[in-house]
Amino acid sequence: MAKTQEWEPCATPQMGDTLKWNEPLWAAPNKPRGKRDKIGEQEITAELIGATDVLEFKVMSVKKLSSDDTPLSVQENDHIRRKQSSIEKGDCRKLLG
Repeated sequence: MAKTQEWEPCATPQMGDTLKWNEPLWAAPNKPRGKRDKIGEQEITAELIGATDVLEFKVMSVKKLSSDDTPLSVQENDHIRRKQSSIEKGDCRKLLG
């Protein structure tokens, strides 16, 4: 029987933590000003490799949660930077163990 992964809510991530959260996928800009349209959602699982005022991650996996043909905005093994507040909006969870 396969061991299931256990995730807990994460308010204060630490270096080396494996986190997962949801992010919106945005359409290409089509307006001169204003917000871009949200066209989907993706789930990112990444390891925290740097924590200053902006968190730095190495992406372990990306899964599309929306059912349309929207391309993912990040790929596996990408290095990404996110604000702590952006991660918290996406229901951030930390892998136990």
